[in-house]
Amino acid sequence: MKIKCQCGGLIVDQTDYLSQKGHLIPDKKWFNFWDEIDDAIEGSDEKNAENSCMQLRINNRFKLFWECKDCGRLFVDSANGELIVFKPENRKYNGVLDDES
Repeated sequence: MKIKCQCGGLIVDQTDYLSQKGHLIPDKKWFNFWDEIDDAIEGSDEKNAENSCMQLRINNRFKLFWECKDCGRLFVDSANGELIVFKPENRKYNGVLDDES
């Protein structure tokens, strides 16, 4: 996936572990997500562990979002698959997804 930012920057999402990409978990799903992880760990024997992990991945599809490294705009995946854009007031890259910034 490639996102062309209004500032001219390009966000390329073709690999894993990107510093400008994140997964958005709504608060109303946060505790259920952790409860499902606990259930998968505590309720699974070795035989069912893989199935439990796959169910976790299937049941928890969270929105994706990206930050433009040139201007800091955030692009959030909407429910209908379109990108919603948020522009920071300081008009710069803030590294909101990069835990090393």
